[in-house]
Amino acid sequence: MAPSEKEASKSPIIYTLFLVLLLATAISLGYSVAKPFFNTIIISITLSVLFYPISQRIRTMVKGRTSLAAFLTVCIIVFAIIIPALIFFLGLIGQGVDSISGINNWLKHADLSKLMDTDKYDFYLKWIEDKLPFLDLNSNDIKTKAIEYSKTFGQSMFTSGTWLAGNMAGLVAQFFIMTFLVFSFLKDGVRFITRVKYLSPLRAEQEDFIFTSLRKVSKSVLLGSLFIAILQGVVGGIGLAIVGIPALFWGAMMGFTSLIPVLGTGLIWVPALVYLLLVGKINMAIFLGLWCGILVTGIDTILRPIIVREASRVSTIYVFLAILGGINAFGALGILYGPMILTFLMVMLDIYGLEFQDVLKNKK
Repeated sequence: MAPSEKEASKSPIIYTLFLVLLLATAISLGYSVAKPFFNTIIISITLSVLFYPISQRIRTMVKGRTSLAAFLTVCIIVFAIIIPALIFFLGLIGQGVDSISGINNWLKHADLSKLMDTDKYDFYLKWIEDKLPFLDLNSNDIKTKAIEYSKTFGQSMFTSGTWLAGNMAGLVAQFFIMTFLVFSFLKDGVRFITRVKYLSPLRAEQEDFIFTSLRKVSKSVLLGSLFIAILQGVVGGIGLAIVGIPALFWGAMMGFTSLIPVLGTGLIWVPALVYLLLVGKINMAIFLGLWCGILVTGIDTILRPIIVREASRVSTIYVFLAILGGINAFGALGILYGPMILTFLMVMLDIYGLEFQDVLKNKK
């Protein structure tokens, strides 16, 4: 049979189904290969989006040499952000170990019975029990629970440190993969997006709407979350330093916990406040409570919804649920994934509404 006769004998439906099957198989196999690096790819894409304007400015300075501009941008990311962050985290280790050891020693050797045998202690304990009845506190076992929580936290730190040490080779490999991907996306990202748009059956304005919305929400959520976490950590650390609590470690912990919805920084400064009350530093406890309750909490309450909502175009409650659901489903990266998925859903609903507006308006 001649080639022309073979092509003429093909069934359009069978041909299309077979092609779709091959494409689906290729996508499935490709996903299996890329799955171990999925988070790294997403982070690389996000960093590329964030630093693309800087790369373009550098490209202008180096007279249009795209590869050199991408390389210099990656150097900025590594030397201005990643390496300082690594040095900062290494500094946390020593202060963190000293802090946890100090807490355990204080809890073991302090005579808490004398601290508890006061009218002020009874007042504060009753207030805590009224506000937080689920804690089930009483004077008999508060020391035991405090030691237990401290040991649990210390064990968690030890486990995390052990995991980091055991997976150092993998983390280093992921780091180099990330830097290579960022370089590739900065260098060839425009061509990649153009190729995706070419393969997409959507109209150009719909494609631009999707890409623009996802780019805005990724920038706002990541920059907003990091900015707020750093700001809360710095402000909280200043307050802790004033009352005599190690500020570097616990300020950093406050920044990390700021990413946790609802509880947030209270996981750090509320126990610190209770500690100050137990040791009789009432004025310091009041100061820390006012400082963190007004300044630190105010940063999260006022700034986060404004920054995140501005780009994601949804209300504060939806942003909150997106972050909470994202963390529950994807872990820490859910802070980015949750709002992006929600925004993608909202964008697709908008496109659906515009595409079928005549049908939707005329339905009975």
